[in-house]
Amino acid sequence: MKFLNLLLHCVNTLLMWRLIRSLYVEEIDIERWATISAALFAAHPVHTEAVSGVVGRAELMFGLIHLLCLMLTVASVDKPGCKSVILILLLTAIGMLFKESAVTIPLSCATLDYFQNGTYMLPRKLQQRVITTRLRYGCYIFGSVFLVVVRLWWQNFEAPEFKTVDNPIAHNEHLLTRGLSQQYLLVMNFWLMLCPQWLCFDWALGCVNLVTSIWDMRLQAVIAFYSFILVALMNFRRLAGLMLGLALMVIPFLPASGIIRVGFVIAERTLYVPSIGFCLLSVYGFLYCYNFNADKAYWRNMLQTLIMLLFAVMMIRTRQRAAEWLNEETLFSSALQVCPNNAKVHYNIARLATDTGNSTRAFQHYHKAIELYPEYESALMNLGNLYREHGQLLTAEKYIRAALIAYPAFPVAWMNLGIVQSAQKKFDEALHSYKEALKYRADYAVCYYNMGNLYLEQQRYAEALHHWQHAVTVNPRQPKAWANILTMLDNRGMYEDALRLSEQGLFQLPHEPSIMFIRANVLGKLKHYVEAESLYKQVIEMDPHNMLYHTNLGVLYHRWDKVQEAINSYRTAISLHASRATTARDNLGKLLKRMEREAAKEHE
Repeated sequence: MKFLNLLLHCVNTLLMWRLIRSLYVEEIDIERWATISAALFAAHPVHTEAVSGVVGRAELMFGLIHLLCLMLTVASVDKPGCKSVILILLLTAIGMLFKESAVTIPLSCATLDYFQNGTYMLPRKLQQRVITTRLRYGCYIFGSVFLVVVRLWWQNFEAPEFKTVDNPIAHNEHLLTRGLSQQYLLVMNFWLMLCPQWLCFDWALGCVNLVTSIWDMRLQAVIAFYSFILVALMNFRRLAGLMLGLALMVIPFLPASGIIRVGFVIAERTLYVPSIGFCLLSVYGFLYCYNFNADKAYWRNMLQTLIMLLFAVMMIRTRQRAAEWLNEETLFSSALQVCPNNAKVHYNIARLATDTGNSTRAFQHYHKAIELYPEYESALMNLGNLYREHGQLLTAEKYIRAALIAYPAFPVAWMNLGIVQSAQKKFDEALHSYKEALKYRADYAVCYYNMGNLYLEQQRYAEALHHWQHAVTVNPRQPKAWANILTMLDNRGMYEDALRLSEQGLFQLPHEPSIMFIRANVLGKLKHYVEAESLYKQVIEMDPHNMLYHTNLGVLYHRWDKVQEAINSYRTAISLHASRATTARDNLGKLLKRMEREAAKEHE
């Protein structure tokens, strides 16, 4: 998976180098500009998330299509006709299947065409005439609008919904705070490309404080950023390469810039395509200084040393960041160093600690996440589940109810509340909670499974069986539901039904040991010993240390009158778990006594 991403990144680097070599920009060495820019793009640490993460594949494909369209634009600058424009719009449509931000490709192509055909050198009035009469610009506009409308139609003209926890800035009620904070985020994104020291997999909660006043000192960075853009605009004829790089940095980033609501504060992967323009911009500035000091050997040597040092630092930082992406533990720990007050980082560390069995660490970080963001419904619910696993049911119920206060339409929390209430024998309340979960998610298979368990505890067997069957109807890949259905049928002596349903279960889950084990039990009771033995051996191969598997295989051999095989299976079960293997020990004792009696009779 990562190899394919790395391959795409290498292809994009080569395409970028080829694109820059084909550009026409005065007063600069194109070969140097292309080589250094492509090298900077290849080694930039901010690309690590896009290359290392599965979701980054969309950014890489967006970058690939973006570069291909820019190359088509350069190749067709002086050619009449709209073939290249149509191809670019088709590629844009394909790009939008990977990433909606690809809708900006025609605008990037129009900007590149503007600089490459020399329009920027014309007087302002003549520029306006050329822009308004150039057919391809009109095609780009109408094509882009059409693609946007089609994309909105595809999603029924409904905007995606994001929670406050995902992007607190976009959900802030105050227009001034929202606007100032968003401008500061633009500078933060630029800073991550300029100095990729602070890299974090999630910037949602607590990483970037809101800018609530115009007197906030951080706005100085915003003023400096826009001052740079203003100076570049004032000199755009003289610094065409600088303006082109700036445009190719800004345009692909527009969808993520806050003009529409997005589900993140900062996402490093979204900087992958804008960094193409950033590399052009940065290297253009470097070469401008380098050429300016053409007659000063000392300064040129110093600039050469600095650029080599920069690449060395970039490669080291990229290697370090790639190592952090190798596993979740190092990734989350690195995020904690950058954003110690990010509730989502603490939540992910706690979740990982729960999965690895480190309950002490999980409790610590869940509590820290809730302290930082008291309405964090997922953290509240998971903390409640953790208390339930430790037998503290009242505390578990308190936290899960808090999660539901924060987010009432939370089906998973309603189901977990039902599980806690069922464990407290509050069956009516548990049933109400399960029904609430199903109200918000009608096809919730796990909830139907737990409702079946609730009815089983109340000895309402028909309802239990009905809900387990409903669970596997909604989601046939529910092994626990299949196991409960088959166990009930086995216990009630409905062996033919158990065999029929076990076949259906194995069709959905061909190698599920719980289904195979119960089917083997039923086959053994029906004296289909050969098939039962085969299934027992298969499940034992999957889990050779399961005491119950060896015990039941011993029971099968006992019925089959294969005495020595039964003794061996019983002894294996006892050796695996002596304190729990009571059935194996009792059956082994009975079998040995029977053998002694038979031996005594033979002697008589």
